[in-house]
Amino acid sequence: MKKLFDVPDSYKEHITKFDSSDGFLALEIIVTYFVVMTISGIIVQYISQLQITIIGGGINVFFVVLVLLCLKMRHQGIETIGLKEGNIRLSFVLGGTLAAILFFCNCLSNVLFEHQSFIDFADILIYFVYFFTVGLVEEVLFRGYLQTRLHSLLKHILLDVLVTGVLFVLMHFPFRMVAYDMSFWEIISNVRYIADLFITHLILSYIRIKSDSLYGAILPHWVSDFAYRIVTHI
Repeated sequence: MKKLFDVPDSYKEHITKFDSSDGFLALEIIVTYFVVMTISGIIVQYISQLQITIIGGGINVFFVVLVLLCLKMRHQGIETIGLKEGNIRLSFVLGGTLAAILFFCNCLSNVLFEHQSFIDFADILIYFVYFFTVGLVEEVLFRGYLQTRLHSLLKHILLDVLVTGVLFVLMHFPFRMVAYDMSFWEIISNVRYIADLFITHLILSYIRIKSDSLYGAILPHWVSDFAYRIVTHI
């Protein structure tokens, strides 16, 4: 059991190289992301679904590029956010298994047992690309960049994971509050929704840390969101 939760030396080596300026920079990027999500919640009320997808995808790519620029500025490699080296095979085995389960639960089970149908093929292709950018940016920002840099401030891997998890959950609030006119208490009182987000974070964090690779977290995140949106849910 202990071996199951052992943290690889390569992960420990990466996170101990950062100083407090890395931690605060990561927090600044997350705050900026929160602000952009809030503004996006306002904009989506006045544009079409296709425009939402295009603009949203652009924002996602922008923040991935921003993280890469910060890495370059701080003379850090992409391996420090899990995009190089690590146990990539283990990462894909864990992430691929989870992705297959989520695809069945979020998509195939609805088609097979709930008699729901797939959306138009053109929309499926659009969502295929869009939700890849969603999975990519959220994993790069939270499990890749923030969680590792927070160690310079928190000094404990479990605290890194828990605080990142709280911020990951809260990240979903601004957009919903503005776009759907929901209060903070309306969202937080949805215990199932909050628990689902936090448990998802813990599972993806486990894959990211155990393999010291982000690929196995990106894959199921992408597949889960994509699979849910390509059926009608009547």
